[in-house]
Amino acid sequence: MATPEQIASILSQLVALHPIAAANAGLGAVLRLLYLADQPVTAGTISEKLHVSTARVAVLLKKLVAKGLVTKGRDPVDARVTVVALTPLGAQTVQDLADHMHQQVGLLIDQIGEARLLDF
Repeated sequence: MATPEQIASILSQLVALHPIAAANAGLGAVLRLLYLADQPVTAGTISEKLHVSTARVAVLLKKLVAKGLVTKGRDPVDARVTVVALTPLGAQTVQDLADHMHQQVGLLIDQIGEARLLDF
């Protein structure tokens, strides 16, 4: 059975090979960024980190708010700034997706072997 260390190693290598970029910055990328930040983030920061336009971020946030995965609010210091945070449902969704991904990578390691995956 694959160890947590083996799974983490494979996943970190995948992230290194395929970093978040504008081409694939979707709902999942925003959720991941918010989850890893572990605190509210501005819409501008999301735009900068994911290398997408603020208009793209606005569209993604609208979808995430509608699904109940994030909340949007105004910065108390500067009302022009939108602050975004994960809801408990959003955090649980990210955790569930991560758990599923770890489980699937573990199955791959068990069936194919870590060495063959690394060669691939």
